[in-house]
Amino acid sequence: MESISTIKMEARDLNFYYGSFQALKDVNLVIKERQITALIGPSGCGKSTFLRTLNRLNELILHTRVEGTVRLDGQDIYQPVMNVVSLRQRVGMVFQRPNPFPKSIFENVAFGPRVLSNIQRSRSKKR
Repeated sequence: MESISTIKMEARDLNFYYGSFQALKDVNLVIKERQITALIGPSGCGKSTFLRTLNRLNELILHTRVEGTVRLDGQDIYQPVMNVVSLRQRVGMVFQRPNPFPKSIFENVAFGPRVLSNIQRSRSKKR
């Protein structure tokens, strides 16, 4: 029996600019829940730029701007009320080249769960 997948993330009419250079033009993509989605293309075609729009990492780069919408579970992630930290916890990235912290392999692997555990503990103390 085939399961019905719902839309998890969606980009509509997405444009992205580095200064006056337009890196993404009218990107439309539906990413379904519980499905594997691959982006394949030549170097420099905008794959990484597009991926960074999905968790707003491009905002950390000066003189950039985004147009269009990106929705996660139906919510526009570019609305000012979006909690970017929470978004980045839900939409992680795996880079082509490793970007480890200057620590041991164990410390690098354990970093994420430790940080998330500390966040969850501090939230439960506030309640």
